[in-house]
Amino acid sequence: MIDSELLAVEAAAARLESSPAAEENAASLQSAVATAVTHGKSIRDVAAAAHLTALEVLDAADAVTYTGPVAQVRTTAL
Repeated sequence: MIDSELLAVEAAAARLESSPAAEENAASLQSAVATAVTHGKSIRDVAAAAHLTALEVLDAADAVTYTGPVAQVRTTAL
């Protein structure tokens, strides 16, 4: 069975690894990862296709799908 989302992730990862235009290709990989995850592909399969860790896959998907403000970390001195 050919899975188009995972193939797109593999292709984006290959472009990122072989091209000097890293910023544009990184955005393409991030988008492909988010699409695969939101379409129900397993984190493990997406990570393997993208040559990333599971945490990196989650971070990439989160960066694309979450458009709200970034939470500010509050630090206090003891």
